[in-house]
Amino acid sequence: MRPEFVGIERRLTRLDDCLAKLEALQSTTPDEFLADSFLRDIVERNLEVAAQCCIDISNRIISLENAVRPADAYTSLLRMAELGVLPADFARQFAPLAGLRNILVYEYLEIDWNQVSASLQRTSDLHVFAASIRAWLVQRSSP
Repeated sequence: MRPEFVGIERRLTRLDDCLAKLEALQSTTPDEFLADSFLRDIVERNLEVAAQCCIDISNRIISLENAVRPADAYTSLLRMAELGVLPADFARQFAPLAGLRNILVYEYLEIDWNQVSASLQRTSDLHVFAASIRAWLVQRSSP
């Protein structure tokens, strides 16, 4: 792998780690989730880190592509479609992840746990993002 991709690879590995933890908890019912503060903490932290990995990866790709720097994390995820890294429809569907991350980080006193529980069940989008990034890395690594 090219040296400029090392940070992306590290974040993809961390994203995989978060996904493994989240997916191990997907069988939890919404009632069990709401009743268990330890479980909520695990899910909250791993969703936050997973989202941050996606945002960081997007920002690094934007930099590597010499694209216009986005004003916010939401726009950085959308920019992945402009750069051809993500399909446009998927990027529009995926970009609200930046808002969830902001809520988990900055509005932690007002978290909607039902929304977090629902997000726990939608990890497939994180897999699509990771697969798209890996495809971009392979394409950029080829001579």
